[in-house]
Amino acid sequence: MNLPSPIEQLHSDLFSQHNVEVYVKRDDLIDPVISGNKWRKLKFNIEKFKAGRYDKLLTFGGAYSNHISATARAGKELGVKTIGIVRGDELKADANDTLRQASADGMELIFTKREEYALRDEKYYHEELRRRHGNIWIVPEGGSNYYGVLGCQEILKEVDIPFTHVITACGTGTTATGLLLSSSSEVIGVSALKGGDFLTENIKNHLMTLSLPESHISDVMGRFVLQTGYHFGGYAKYNKELLEFIETFEDQYKIPLDQVYTGKMMYALLDLIEQNYFPENSKIIALHTGGLQGKKGLKK
Repeated sequence: MNLPSPIEQLHSDLFSQHNVEVYVKRDDLIDPVISGNKWRKLKFNIEKFKAGRYDKLLTFGGAYSNHISATARAGKELGVKTIGIVRGDELKADANDTLRQASADGMELIFTKREEYALRDEKYYHEELRRRHGNIWIVPEGGSNYYGVLGCQEILKEVDIPFTHVITACGTGTTATGLLLSSSSEVIGVSALKGGDFLTENIKNHLMTLSLPESHISDVMGRFVLQTGYHFGGYAKYNKELLEFIETFEDQYKIPLDQVYTGKMMYALLDLIEQNYFPENSKIIALHTGGLQGKKGLKK
């Protein structure tokens, strides 16, 4: 693992005109497959798995899931047997590159009907999965649990420059929770989903699992700003404008972006700077959460 992940400063006329500094925390460089926040969320879940002497680690994801891909590779490299519950009983292990690679990495893929997949967070369903699969450690979709939050708290501890704002893409709110808990700065979450207002409640729920005082939770939530206007149609949706932005950004900075998460986050950041959202002399950390294997879905 390439840890701590590097930080790169970006330079442009836009940043100079608005007198802000922008840095990218390159978590995409942690590992070619177990990259970005996927490794952060898995790290302590795998430690819990080993400490609890579980037989297999089971998790959930869609056909092009970064989390499924990362979990399968982590299992292969760390000697952990993995099961992936994948949405869509019409799928097979050779349906796409993501599933093919996960299968090749040793993950047992189980394709379920969407009605059953919708039960993925229900406790009684977890009990049923334990009856089916034995002594398993269950990791929620996207690694969105207490241990995922713990892993994401390590991100900003690796940053040794002063900063005033942090911006990240949001799918479940787990990463944003870790960022909020490990700094006193404003954290901006860019929802990758249409109707992402639920993310605020998700973050509150994560904070509550840590048994924090209500006043502390209120203080933490006061530093969170959710941006819901950059979803480009919804989760995994995109249009020509977003794809052209990604191409231009990659040409200028030589930093790859995906169309599901990081492209939307970086688009939002530049747009917010242009709108004078950030005060002068702001120092902004943009977290690159990896997920670049999601580009395989775009090519498909």
